[in-house]
Amino acid sequence: MRKFVTKFPVLTFTALTLGFQFLMVAFLAYRLEEGQRLHDDPTAHMVFRFRVFGPLAFSMLVSFYLEGNQGLRNLFGSYFKWKAPPGFYALALSWKFLYFYAGILLLTLFGIIEWPGWVVDNFFTGTHQQAINLLFSLGFIVGIAFVEETAWMKFSVTRLQGRYSALASCTIVGVAWGLWYLPMLLVGEGVPDGFIAPVFMASMLSLTILLGWMFNMTRSGPILLIAQIISNCAFFMVPAFTGEEGVDPTNINAFVAMNCLGSLILVLIFGWRELGTRKRAVWGEGAQPAAAPVLQPLPTTRGTLK
Repeated sequence: MRKFVTKFPVLTFTALTLGFQFLMVAFLAYRLEEGQRLHDDPTAHMVFRFRVFGPLAFSMLVSFYLEGNQGLRNLFGSYFKWKAPPGFYALALSWKFLYFYAGILLLTLFGIIEWPGWVVDNFFTGTHQQAINLLFSLGFIVGIAFVEETAWMKFSVTRLQGRYSALASCTIVGVAWGLWYLPMLLVGEGVPDGFIAPVFMASMLSLTILLGWMFNMTRSGPILLIAQIISNCAFFMVPAFTGEEGVDPTNINAFVAMNCLGSLILVLIFGWRELGTRKRAVWGEGAQPAAAPVLQPLPTTRGTLK
């Protein structure tokens, strides 16, 4: 057992995580009656919300099983590395909006849609309901971001990058990360409306490449955390994904197209092997090596040896 986990830690983590996710979604499908939604059943809603911490628990479990406390230090150590070029903080705070608005602008210029505005009407004005919803969800959003960046990016991508190229590692993790959301996509809970499975998987793959590049360039956990928090907050603010009359899949497809294009450009510029300007980040690279033992001089004796 230990030999298998040591050789395939990411596979072990993924199997545990996806198995747990499908089990929870199966429970929800069994629990809810036809026509019911999660908010109609307090027990189902509680299970659904807290199941998101499964990936963090499994990444901690595997890390501790293999390396003890040092494994946990490797897992969380990047969150203390906050020093990074200001441009990466600016990108982390704006990337989702940039992709949103670029996609919507192109649709508008080609006459496919009318410009929907920069922010939903009931965020800064009107009832402020979307702003209220965001405030009430903010703690949960931060928690989800912490879970996902720790489990999928720090645990999974950096471990795979020790054996494979950056692009291959991000592709494997992007697919697994997308599969984590797939059952929720099928039951219509926990993901934005309007996504179809292939488009959603392409979006998750592109997101993983973007975040992988950010981490390879900075080694900073806070950068990834902010980027993921902004990613989830944007869904409460941007008209392309929020509306009383539902969501137009055309807007979602435009965003995903920008997401894919951005990740493709990163691969072409920074290379598929390292996806950065220096060696790609690998698991445990920040750990201090054990100090070499100090050799003591041989004892000496008085007189002559006979």
